[in-house]
Amino acid sequence: MAKGLAILAAALTAAAFVPAAAAQRGTAAPPTREALMAEFLTAEVAAQRGETDEAVATMSRLARELRDPQIARRTVEIAIRSRAMEPALEMSMLLVELEPDSTLGRDLVASILASRGDVAKARGTLSAFLKSSPDKALLFTQLAYFFGKYPDKAATLEATRALAAEFPGLPEARYAVGVAALIAGQNDLAKAESLAVLMLKPGWQQGAILHAQVLRKESPTEAIAFYQSFVERYPDSREVRLQLAREYAGARRNAEARREFKAVERMGGSDPQVPYAIGLLSLQLEDAEDAEASFRRALGLGHPDPGAVYLGLGQAAELAKRTDEALDWYGKVDAGDRVRAQMRIASLIAKRDGLDKGRAYLQGVDARTQDERIQMIQVEAQLLRDAKAWQDTYDVLTRAVEKFPDSFELLYDRAMAAERVDRLDVLESDLRRVIEMKPDYAHAYNALGYTLADRTDRIDEAYELIAKALKLSPEDPFILDSLGWVQYRRGNLEDALKSLRLAYDTRPDPEIAAHLGEVLWKLGRKDEASKVWKTALVEHPGHETLLAVIQKFQP
Repeated sequence: MAKGLAILAAALTAAAFVPAAAAQRGTAAPPTREALMAEFLTAEVAAQRGETDEAVATMSRLARELRDPQIARRTVEIAIRSRAMEPALEMSMLLVELEPDSTLGRDLVASILASRGDVAKARGTLSAFLKSSPDKALLFTQLAYFFGKYPDKAATLEATRALAAEFPGLPEARYAVGVAALIAGQNDLAKAESLAVLMLKPGWQQGAILHAQVLRKESPTEAIAFYQSFVERYPDSREVRLQLAREYAGARRNAEARREFKAVERMGGSDPQVPYAIGLLSLQLEDAEDAEASFRRALGLGHPDPGAVYLGLGQAAELAKRTDEALDWYGKVDAGDRVRAQMRIASLIAKRDGLDKGRAYLQGVDARTQDERIQMIQVEAQLLRDAKAWQDTYDVLTRAVEKFPDSFELLYDRAMAAERVDRLDVLESDLRRVIEMKPDYAHAYNALGYTLADRTDRIDEAYELIAKALKLSPEDPFILDSLGWVQYRRGNLEDALKSLRLAYDTRPDPEIAAHLGEVLWKLGRKDEASKVWKTALVEHPGHETLLAVIQKFQP
């Protein structure tokens, strides 16, 4: 009952409800506050007594008349509990109209529609809602969510096209078809519909984002170029700028990404994720001052994960060589990124006071769960790897595997350490055990395949393993690197070059650069090889694999 009173009190604080209620009732005088409260309380009492039909009917009417989302939510709650799905669906649709930025209403609609059976029934229901709704455009933009729980995407596309055909001049209807086509993998149709949307409604940001998503299927570069041209024409397009910033970040164009996030921030708003993103990009750009200022703004705006922000502030202080301040920030991280923070603390202590002190700190951390204990062991192993203490790394992980034999993470890490101490037998047995435990873990297939290609003559077996890894994770640059390397070992230099170029374009990693340069050298393109190596060496001057391959071909 207290919940009901709170809901009604909130609804009655809006003065605008009175004329709306009077107009909808067709009465000369609006209902009084006392009359509305009496109606609502009567409905609440009826619900408590199990007389849910009466309660739902009254609350549904009040929700429509008052246009109040809290009453609508309460009505949905009672209706679903009593299995009255028709009014539950009606009130869920009202919630979509009243709170278009909330996911609750559309999730409820999707669940109720899916519980009714096939797409055809859902289409009939949605057609009726669209015809009676005062905001057809809004409902069309939500249509993909309403159909979201149906697995047959081709059927939902056809249902969407049928609904849109009833409103041929509405750009949002064409938008709904474009989204459904994109989800169904019908990219040509999605592209045509997104272009039609932009013809009908040129500056509409949702239409622009849809078109860019279609272009991204063809080429991320084309999506970026489209976003750039759109914000040039419509510079106040906040959502499009956000998408452009994310595309830049995904392409590792960090300076451009930061510029766009800053443009978004200047437009106003209180989203703490925007300055947080600026802070992360500033760290990548090694701009400690800007990173710190951005993270502080994110905190001031109430970032939902302060621990992540404290971690960023610690990294900014560490970048600025303020070790004590960094340790203080890392010490504030108590959830979420706690293990990462502890790793940074241990690393700083190891640098300042020696490796043994860093390890001792880690061993003294109170691990709250078995997963945290395993993560702390992994962090200790990483400290040893950073110190190039390969045998100690292997020994620590071996003891850990004995203690936690079913941890695929520790088995994988020991396999990588085993390669460093020439225990390929352990590497293979550990990785095959990981594959047995997690048959969809692409990195295990990749690691075993790459090692067999690089360290043994079992090239065909290596190729099969890497092909399996690529099937599980087709865009992973490190798996593409392994594919290029095994193709090189098989003598397929042109195929190897294609794979390695794609890997390097996606992720300019120094090890990939080493492999790409070697293949170029073998193809007689020595100047290109040297350029790739020198470029990578500027950013990674001490990388062992890179230095070794340069020494091999340019002693």
